[in-house]
Amino acid sequence: MTHDEIRSLVFAALELTNQSREDDAQVPIASDTPLFGKQGHLDSMGLVALLIDIEDMLQDQEIHVSLSDERAMSAANSPFKNVSTLVAHIDSLLKGE
Repeated sequence: MTHDEIRSLVFAALELTNQSREDDAQVPIASDTPLFGKQGHLDSMGLVALLIDIEDMLQDQEIHVSLSDERAMSAANSPFKNVSTLVAHIDSLLKGE
């Protein structure tokens, strides 16, 4: 799976997230969108739901990964900071890094 394909998958998951949110709480769909943290658009439950949607989409392609493993949760630089860092995290997991 290419980096662009992963970004498209994350964008699709964000579109799913937006379907359950009010108009004034929509998450912008862009690479620099803050996801989690001080300026993030998602609280912890929203982040978990997004990660589950992404994992489900990956499983539909026979790709089985856990996006919220202990390494990700304890990383000094959170992979959930914004869309770009999440895409890089997924790319890294898929490459086995």
